Amino acid sequence: MIREEQHQLDWSIDLIDSLWFHIGNYLTIDDIHRLSRTCSRLHTFFTCNDFWSYLIRKKFGYTIWYRFIKNSSLSIDNNKISDSVNKPCRSKLIYIELIQRKRISFSDFNLFSFDTNRNYTTIPDPSSLNGYVLYIKDSLELCYSLHIETLFKNILPGKYDVIWRMKLNIPYMLGETDFSAVAEQVNPGQFAYMRWTQEDFLSMYRCFHCDTTKTNLWFYQTIGILEITGDKPSDVYISMTNYDSLHAKHGVYLDYVELKLRSE
Repeated sequence: MIREEQHQLDWSIDLIDSLWFHIGNYLTIDDIHRLSRTCSRLHTFFTCNDFWSYLIRKKFGYTIWYRFIKNSSLSIDNNKISDSVNKPCRSKLIYIELIQRKRISFSDFNLFSFDTNRNYTTIPDPSSLNGYVLYIKDSLELCYSLHIETLFKNILPGKYDVIWRMKLNIPYMLGETDFSAVAEQVNPGQFAYMRWTQEDFLSMYRCFHCDTTKTNLWFYQTIGILEITGDKPSDVYISMTNYDSLHAKHGVYLDYVELKLRSE
């Protein structure tokens, strides 16, 4: 009698697969992992390619699903994620790669290359990604060009918004400042590019300076759309360059740069 009553309350067995597809759309990856350990049926369901293929189609749209799942020859490292019998769950691996935010903090100097004209430093900022930001503040006698570059590795094919998180404090960036992002491919697709003048920096400063509290607010600047073509992951180079060598540069705080996959 007790066993029969327990079976009646076991909703993991009684729910049909279509409902689990719907429920899974609202769960985090950690939630799904925990659920998959509750019983053999859910473990089988949550480690099948069909479920993760469904999540890709729901969260990223038909075009992304078709590119990576339906009609894909994308090279995937099968050793990263496997099911209980050590067979790779390819759709799960692709989903995790797609859902993961791709950000690099400017305070992580190990991931950047800089010009050798100045000593770049970080300052603490609790509102930043990891507690520190890169602050461009030259002394008046320091007049050199500026170049900052970083590299995203093994980014999946697709179109990405290239987003910089920054804030300004009476910026002084004379000349032209170029922001760019390009994939390291023989025949690269669209690359992201934006050029700002001193007036552009001042305009954004006026937009995001709060006179009431005398604070400067963070903002997100999309410099363009980057496209990675083909069926293989690619490295992506991101850079900021100001060629003016006659004036000091200051008043720019950089938090992080992000590649955000566009739902097509």
